Amino acid sequence: MTREEAQSKLNETMPKINSSVDPMHNNLISQSRDAYAKRWGKKMSPEKEAILKNSLQQTNNILTARGVTKEAIKSAVADISNVENPISMLYNLMSILIPNFAYTEVCGIQPMPTKESPIFYPQITANEDRNGVTKGTALLGSTNWASENTYSTNKINVEATVSGTDVTFTAPEGTMLPNTLEITVSGTANGFTLDDGHGVINPVANVIESGTVDYSTGDVAIPLDAAAADATVNITYRYDWSATSDGQGINKPAQVVFEWATKSIVAHPYRLRSTYALDNFYAAKQVLGGYDIDQVLATSLGGYINKEISCNIFNEMLARADGTATWNSVLPAGVSQVEHNMSVLQALVEASNEIRKNIARSGANYIVAGSKLMNIIETLSANFYNSKDIWSANSYSAEPIGPYVAGTLFNKFKVLKNQDFAEDTALLGYKRDETDASYMAGVFIGLYSTNPLALDDLTVRQGLGCQLGSTKVFDNSMMKFIVE
Repeated sequence: MTREEAQSKLNETMPKINSSVDPMHNNLISQSRDAYAKRWGKKMSPEKEAILKNSLQQTNNILTARGVTKEAIKSAVADISNVENPISMLYNLMSILIPNFAYTEVCGIQPMPTKESPIFYPQITANEDRNGVTKGTALLGSTNWASENTYSTNKINVEATVSGTDVTFTAPEGTMLPNTLEITVSGTANGFTLDDGHGVINPVANVIESGTVDYSTGDVAIPLDAAAADATVNITYRYDWSATSDGQGINKPAQVVFEWATKSIVAHPYRLRSTYALDNFYAAKQVLGGYDIDQVLATSLGGYINKEISCNIFNEMLARADGTATWNSVLPAGVSQVEHNMSVLQALVEASNEIRKNIARSGANYIVAGSKLMNIIETLSANFYNSKDIWSANSYSAEPIGPYVAGTLFNKFKVLKNQDFAEDTALLGYKRDETDASYMAGVFIGLYSTNPLALDDLTVRQGLGCQLGSTKVFDNSMMKFIVE
């Protein structure tokens, strides 16, 4: 897909979904939006709302294909508190659960208008050959920043030709500016030196004999000491923009393109176990009618749906972690338990900074934590650093079933409790917004009912399912964390 096609698709997706949703769902969407804002203290993101709308419309299509009339659908949507009607209950659950699934807290999520659709993420690309960077190179892409940070300036970093003790290099730009040369020697010997601004490269004992540079031509000659023969020599310098005459406009500002890169993903079905007798949920009356997100996620029905779908995604994320960090929970001699437990913060921050070093976009800002790490986090002393920001637990009217956002650690990490992970295991990654995250999910249908299933006892039950696809977008941006 070309940049223009990707941008066009991105511009079309959500407006197309917004225009295609049946007006019968407007009140339901409004209720969902208001409940979300009340629970989380912020507006529902446009992407989440688009996923909800697309799921409602796709479910309309599924029910119509099964022979359900539009009038029956409209009647069910108009009275979503009527849980004796399985269609009413389905739409009610969709409007509450889809925007509040645990996986949406850590994955960038985008709607999929079809079962195979692109997801979009930001990328900055070089739009010309410059300073050793070729046109089309991702300066900020799915791996990391361009490592040399020289594309936008007149600074160059190159490896010189070494033959025994002779180092030669000629700047292709034809000039070098005085007092800008940096010579680094590594390998058989190690050393660092600068030019003196008058054409001499300063010597380094046992590594570099005094070398020369002709600033007007860019010619460099460096004799190495015998002990440094065949070493690796890197030269960093600046050239004179005003003196270049290569005809390629090299003295003009660097040209880059901000674009939406894409990855195509396929939505796969997640069919939950058929344990939901959708025509007989008396307990659901107490929570669905009141539109209480906490209560729905705390019931066996809503909580189990969230658990199945979100834990599937978390397990896929964990399998694609790029590295492992550890923290030893064994108490060292002479250290109090409270003090030792606080040391987990350093291990987590170090893991976060390792991710930032890898990708430069961001450090980790979320943790999906198993039982051992949660045991430590939830008992950290707020008084140790005389701060209330070490652990801020979220308040729930009832603790949800399955994974959920438990709180914020060190005013830095959103923490999700996930006791489906092995008890010693956690996952760190980052999510900036719905288009910029370690891992992204495209949702075709956020929740729908499966075909009726006749059991051996002749009762008929229906299951629930969803269709979504997911992928890791940025390499080296997730890390497994083990409590030893």
